[in-house]
Formats: sequence, structure tokens, C-alpha cells
Amino acid sequence: MVKQYKNILVAVDGSEQSYDAVREAINISKRNKARLKILYVLNDKLANVPVHMDTITLYKSVQEHADFVVEQIHRRIDGKDHDFEIVRLTGTPKREIVNFSKENNIDLIIIGSTGLDAIDRFIVGSTTQYVISHAPCNVIVVK
Repeated sequence: MVKQYKNILVAVDGSEQSYDAVREAINISKRNKARLKILYVLNDKLANVPVHMDTITLYKSVQEHADFVVEQIHRRIDGKDHDFEIVRLTGTPKREIVNFSKENNIDLIIIGSTGLDAIDRFIVGSTTQYVISHAPCNVIVVK
């Protein structure tokens, strides 16, 4: 039996894989006539990184990256005649993705196989692996 999805979530971080995941999410949401939510999580670990930069400059830089990613999403979706919502959260990306999916009745998560967070992959395992293991719904991993 083929499941019809109603609420689809795609997680983005600015990596090429996440933009590929957006394209896949658009196609799947159109086929299913589903609502599409695009989630960008501002990683709060950055506040604890020892850098030679004042907090305001660091925050501004992180915000600029978030704005850039959202702009890229709009550019890639523009003209595709598709209804979507971009949600921005702050926290640990893998946990925020899973929590958001539980709180918003998401029935499919689409995520890239790798992202920008090489430190996270090295230290505690990939965001993708965490989402696959903890999500309350199906997960499609885009390579």
C-alpha cells in the first residue's frame, strides 16, 4: 500500500544535499497534495564555541547565514507554484527536527544524507542518523 502524506517536513542547513532534499520534498508534496514545511535550525552550539570574535559579531554572522539559506530556498522554489512555509528555530538541529515533527503531526521528513555540521558528525553522530532513529514518522534521506 502506498501511503499518502499530508504534512511533509524538509530540514535544510545550506548544504547542497539539503537543497536537493528541498527539490525532492517539492515533488513529493505536489504528488500528495501535502503541506510542506521547510525547517532551518540555528545551531545554538555556536554560542559555546571558543572564538576570537565578540558575541554580537558571531550572532550576526550566524543570522546572515540563516538569511542566506532562506533566500536560497526562495530562489530555488520561486516559479514552481508551490505553497510552503519556512520555519526557523534555534537549538540542536537533530533534536529540533524530531521535536518539531512530533509537535506538528508531520508524517514524512526529508533530509540530506550529510550536512554542514562536520563537528557534530565527528563527535556525536550525524543529524541524519539521529533523525532516522528518533523520528515518529517515515524519513527519506536524499543523497
